[in-house]
Amino acid sequence: MIDLEGLLETGRTGHVRVGIGLEPRRLSRTSEDLEKRGCGVDLVGYSDARTLVRALMDEDVDAAVRGTLGSGGAVEAMRTLSATGTVMRTAVMSDANGRPFLLTPVGIDEGNSLEQRLELVRRTVRYFTPAGWRIEVGVLSKGRPEDKDRGNDIARSLEEGEAMKRALTAEGVPARHYSILVEEAVRERDLVVAPDGVVGNLMFRTLHFLGDGKSYGAPIVNLPRVFVDTSRAKEDYSGPVLLAAGLAHAGCGA
Repeated sequence: MIDLEGLLETGRTGHVRVGIGLEPRRLSRTSEDLEKRGCGVDLVGYSDARTLVRALMDEDVDAAVRGTLGSGGAVEAMRTLSATGTVMRTAVMSDANGRPFLLTPVGIDEGNSLEQRLELVRRTVRYFTPAGWRIEVGVLSKGRPEDKDRGNDIARSLEEGEAMKRALTAEGVPARHYSILVEEAVRERDLVVAPDGVVGNLMFRTLHFLGDGKSYGAPIVNLPRVFVDTSRAKEDYSGPVLLAAGLAHAGCGA
């Protein structure tokens, strides 16, 4: 079970210094919005990704949010300055009914093999453990069991979905294979695992931009410091800032 509201409230009431990639006008507006909500976050703006990531690594800030900085530059800066070979992200979301859940993989170049997705789940479970979250996993694949003869890609996805469920269960992580029934997985589980990064990214964008869902950002779960990735298309960055502050206050990290 995940307590997103509790974590956001921790972020609101804690005294945390958060760096964010926003230009001055939007930074001022976000700071005002947070102040109206009684938030104790000290928000610091950065104009380029390397400076933001360096501030995080040097502990000049307690957490960081990408904001409107370009994804490629932020990811490359993270890899270079943190010595992280790969960047693993898990999105924190809520559906149209307000139910919170986690979604991974969400980067188009992430989670493209069974082992990569397994490692994403392992990292995600460990990352959120300090927040007191006990995560149950819903694994998705590209069809129902009876669809296995409708293409090699579908058959392979179904096989990998079953293999992931078995592996996670053996490791003590509650997991169920939902095949293509994403609606059931979101309704019943805390972490939903897409068949690959492209599917996960499309799921994220469809829910967030078309389906009345909400995104709070995607923490990098294989980093010892809190960095929340965000979409440049967002209008309001208060949610990601509160998420980053809550994660830092709880001591979350790889």
